[in-house]
Amino acid sequence: MAAVDDWMEIPAHSASFTFAANVTGGANFQLALEANFNGNGTWFTIDTSKTINSNGQYVYFYDGKPSARIRMRIDSISSGTPSITPHIAVAYHG
Repeated sequence: MAAVDDWMEIPAHSASFTFAANVTGGANFQLALEANFNGNGTWFTIDTSKTINSNGQYVYFYDGKPSARIRMRIDSISSGTPSITPHIAVAYHG
């Protein structure tokens, strides 16, 4: 992911998941973590947008947020060009 509104989306059907981003490129940007509940294309914020302004690995854990689909999206870029390798993990409890 490298531009505004680039995203990674997966089916979740769970309430427990983790977002991880490996960031390079030295940019200052906002990362949005979002959920969809019924597949209709309407996305809701899971948490406040995350401001990232340095290279590194960033991980965000969530539990108790039932979602049909989840995604990580570049919300805005203040400076530079980010290079993001996104990862999303979903936990299923049986």
